[in-house]
Amino acid sequence: MTQGAHIKWLGRIAIAGVIAGVIALPQTALAEAHQAHSGDLSQQLAQLATGDQLVIENVTGEVQFGGHTIALDAFSGIAGYGSEVAYLITVDGEAELSGAELGEGAQEIEAGRGRMLMIPPFGAQAGVQRYDARRLHEALSAQQQVSATFTVASLGDLAKGQDRAIFLGRLGRTSFNVATMGSASQETGRRERVGGTHVRDVRFTSEAGADTLEQRIVSQFLAALAAGESAAVAQMLDPLPYGMGAMAHGGDQARIAMASNLIAQRDWSAAAATPPQQVGETLWRAGDALINLRRTTEFAYVESIEVGS
Repeated sequence: MTQGAHIKWLGRIAIAGVIAGVIALPQTALAEAHQAHSGDLSQQLAQLATGDQLVIENVTGEVQFGGHTIALDAFSGIAGYGSEVAYLITVDGEAELSGAELGEGAQEIEAGRGRMLMIPPFGAQAGVQRYDARRLHEALSAQQQVSATFTVASLGDLAKGQDRAIFLGRLGRTSFNVATMGSASQETGRRERVGGTHVRDVRFTSEAGADTLEQRIVSQFLAALAAGESAAVAQMLDPLPYGMGAMAHGGDQARIAMASNLIAQRDWSAAAATPPQQVGETLWRAGDALINLRRTTEFAYVESIEVGS
C-alpha cells in the first residue's frame, strides 16, 4: 500500500483571505491508485474499494457513480470514495451531473479541467470545487501503477498553472480535510463500518426519504441472505456488538461468521421475494421474517431478524 493521493481544494482568495479547503488523505490513511481498463467503467467504479482511486483516461459516455448517472465528455481524471463523499476529479474534458438527476428545478452541475464533482451520501446536494493539482500529482507520480499515464502527465501541466496562480495570490491552500472528515483513525473506523461496497451502494443513492432507504436496506439484506452472500450480509449487520470502530481487531471476522450462520439457518428466498412492509418505527416484515433496524447517522443497520408466523 502507498500513501493516499492528496486532493486539495483550491479557492480564490477573498478580501478577508478566506480560501477553500482540502481533500487529502494523511499518511495513516493508506490508499492505492489503479488504472481503469477497457471494460465496464460503471462496474469498475462500483467495485473500487473505499479509499482507493481509479485513474480514467479519455472516456465519453454515461457512467454510474455515487448513485447518479454522470455524462463524461472526453474525460480524463480520477474517481474515488471517502466514507462521506464520492468524488470525480476532472483533469481533462468534462463531467456533468444533469439537473434531471438532481430533482425538479435543479440546475446541471459541471466539472471541467481543474475541478471535481463531490457527491455526499443519502441523496444530499452534489457540488463542484477546485482541487490542488500539485499535491495530487505528487502523490500519483509516486504510484507506479499510474505514474506513466496521460492523466498524471496532464495533471502535472495543470499543477504548473495553479502554481502560478498561487504565486500571484489568486489561489490559496488550507489544511481542511474533506476525504477524511476528521482524523485518520476516525476515517478508518468509518470505512470499517460503512466503506464496504454493499453498504456504500445504499448510502450513495439519489433516492430521498428515510423510509425508502430503509426499505432498500431490508430488501438488499434479505436478497443477500437468499443468495448466500456472506460479505453483503455482514456489512449490513449492526457493528455495535462487534467493536464498532475497532472491527479490524477480530470484529469483522465475527460479523462474517454470524452472517454465514444466518445464511445456513434456512432458505431465505421466500422472504427475499416479498416486498418489505414497515410495521413499526424500525420494524419491517417480509413474509415470515421480521427485521429490526438500528438507526445511526451513518446507516440503518440490521439489529435483529426473527422468523415466525
